[in-house]
Amino acid sequence: MSSNVIAVTQTPGQGHRTIGEAIDRAHDGAVIVVGPGRYTENLVLTKPVTITAEDGPGTVWIVAATGVTVSLQADSAALSGVTVVAADADSPAVLVMSGQLSVTECVVEASSWTSVFVRDRGTLLMRSSEVRNGAGAGVVVTSPEGGVLDNCKLADLGTSAVVVAEQGTLLVRSSTVGPAAANGICLNGQGRLTVEDTVVTGSGKPAIAVEQQAALTATRLGVRDTAAIGFYLATSEQVMLEDCAVDGAGAEGVFVAEGCAPALRGCRVRGTRGRGLHFAGRASGSVSGCEVSDVDGIGIGVTERSLPEFAQVSVSGCTSSGVRIDDGSDPFFRRLQVRGCDGAAIEVDGGARGRLENIEIDGGAGVGLSVSGAARPSVSGLNTRDLADAGVRVVGAALSLSDSQLLRSGAEGVHAGAGADLSMTRCRVQESKGAGCTFAEGASGSVLDSEFSGGSADGILLETGESVSVKGCTVRDNHGSGVRQLRPSKAIEVLELISGGNLANDAYGTAASAGATPPAAPAGAGPRRPAPGTDPLEELQGLVGLAGVKSEVTSLVNLNKMAKRRIDAGLSAPPMARHLVFAGAPGTGKTTIARLYGQILAQLGVLREGHLVEVARADMVAQIIGGTAIKTTEVFNTALGGVLFIDEAYALSSGGGGTGPDFGREAIDTLVKLMEDHRDDVVVIAAGYSKEMNEFLSANPGMESRFSRTIEFANYTADELVTIVRAQCSKHDYRLTESASAALLKYFEEIPKDGTFGNGRTARRVFERMTDRQASRLAAAATADTADLTLLTEDDLLSMR
Repeated sequence: MSSNVIAVTQTPGQGHRTIGEAIDRAHDGAVIVVGPGRYTENLVLTKPVTITAEDGPGTVWIVAATGVTVSLQADSAALSGVTVVAADADSPAVLVMSGQLSVTECVVEASSWTSVFVRDRGTLLMRSSEVRNGAGAGVVVTSPEGGVLDNCKLADLGTSAVVVAEQGTLLVRSSTVGPAAANGICLNGQGRLTVEDTVVTGSGKPAIAVEQQAALTATRLGVRDTAAIGFYLATSEQVMLEDCAVDGAGAEGVFVAEGCAPALRGCRVRGTRGRGLHFAGRASGSVSGCEVSDVDGIGIGVTERSLPEFAQVSVSGCTSSGVRIDDGSDPFFRRLQVRGCDGAAIEVDGGARGRLENIEIDGGAGVGLSVSGAARPSVSGLNTRDLADAGVRVVGAALSLSDSQLLRSGAEGVHAGAGADLSMTRCRVQESKGAGCTFAEGASGSVLDSEFSGGSADGILLETGESVSVKGCTVRDNHGSGVRQLRPSKAIEVLELISGGNLANDAYGTAASAGATPPAAPAGAGPRRPAPGTDPLEELQGLVGLAGVKSEVTSLVNLNKMAKRRIDAGLSAPPMARHLVFAGAPGTGKTTIARLYGQILAQLGVLREGHLVEVARADMVAQIIGGTAIKTTEVFNTALGGVLFIDEAYALSSGGGGTGPDFGREAIDTLVKLMEDHRDDVVVIAAGYSKEMNEFLSANPGMESRFSRTIEFANYTADELVTIVRAQCSKHDYRLTESASAALLKYFEEIPKDGTFGNGRTARRVFERMTDRQASRLAAAATADTADLTLLTEDDLLSMR
């Protein structure tokens, strides 16, 4: 045997009888090969040696009756294939105070407060090993040199499996942790832990607890079947969870508290109780690309003035609300999906605010969006489908709802109850079982540029005597009145209404009636023209920016004027581009220009009515063979005499929506024929992004000839966006300070122009948020005079950043 290899055996005459004796005789770097057996001794590793089991793991036991079984007092040493046991109730089995101890394919057991303790300047490199301790913790690290647990198993722990405290650091990879009577992983003090590809199971307390000033970076860390919280995050330092999962927890999946601001990316929470994700105690942070499902309670809860941000998050199968926001919280949700929850899909209460954009709610036993308790959220891009209850319900609270679509609600599309202040802009409510929109007694607000169609009752029902403004709306094909006002009130105004195909006459203003339902409208009654007294040409020229668009539209108007004069003079009409393509990004005014263009053509006598019917792919494409042609013809016929505006028209040629590309092309083919058959009685405007609209035009051989003119809608400049904000201020009795104007200009110059940027919509949202911030600022002030109430300052903008 080599002089650098020392044998230890319990067979007389064939080597050293104890491992300690071999260490005393060994040179630096020696390998001590230990024969099978149980060695009762306390090892102090004073030299850089390797102790290995001759016959492999499970054959050599090193047991200490009292004290530490193995401690390191050298720069380095290694254990391989041995079982280390401490019988002392006060001592760990392995102690590393300095140097680096490598532990490979070993088992470490203790009956004290911890099995392994790494302190001072010690480092532990443990690979493919197992740690057990029925009385205490598995591995405790307080050393900043910490070390690594790689492919290890920590099981049957009396307290916590892994503890990183004080200034300890540790990396855990590809390991299994638990069951443990306390935490699977516990971080406190200024501990730092990185975890990868690890599973924690069967914890009696929060599986992962991060407190004080500890920091955690976890990738593919899974928590399963814990009796308590999955992740408890209450630290002031950084927490990053990426592709992590909680599957089965007796309490919250992830609980964030004490002002913690974690980042969760691609995480999944399933089968928990209480709340899937819970942000409390002024918590913030970000959640992106995450899923919450099958929660016995609330999917996502945001409470106690918390301010987290959520993007591309889905919630499904909760026994209570999908999302609940309360207690003064102000979160931001973008691209949220909520499906099949037993309570309200989204509930905002308790003075909460919140900004929600591009929200999808599909199915469920409750209300889509419930707002109450003096809450004041702002919601845009809300889409609800097939709910058992109302799409939106507001009671004793304020809601700003814009650019939304509510389809097949089980009750009213929108219900504004007592004390509600509802602002509803550019929304579409279709096929509601109740009224499209109800303002109950004590409610107030406004409904602008919105459409209510195909409902089982009235399009808009006004039961209140409070201030309500209905302007620029379309109500059609409802089973009751288009608009029905139950009692006269000077505070209620209905302007520029387009109404047609409803089964009962409209009743508002001087025609308001609190009695029986008015008689049905005569068969074939068409939509009404816009209210007189407005000049759409003047309104067009008064719009902010859009110089190129105004020039193009003016040219078209002049061409139509001359065509009518030529026809009146008995001459042939010049060739004209009746049908148009509006190309550009969202929020650049395409719908507004289409509405004004239809009104102008009606004034000229080119169109009979000039009303606008706005549709998208879902309004034209059916899910059964032959249904698309019928559906497309129906929406086309509602636009006869006016303008058919097809938003995101390129979706017809690109397929999607679960119906396949052939159904979209069937809609295009049907549309081309109808445009030819009714070429003198309708204007079709197809709108969408410039590149996609080029593909749309090439989808059918006759498409380019029908749409021979494309009008490009350029993005608003930063100056124009500021002008839009100023216009909103003027409209609502606010004014900007000079510093606020300068800050707005800089804000719009620097704001990311990504896919969520809404041009004019962004400007309006900024104004709304500034007024919200001003209200919060003034509410905290001791006094506020009238001038203060109208003034928006730079602080109201900066607080948004």
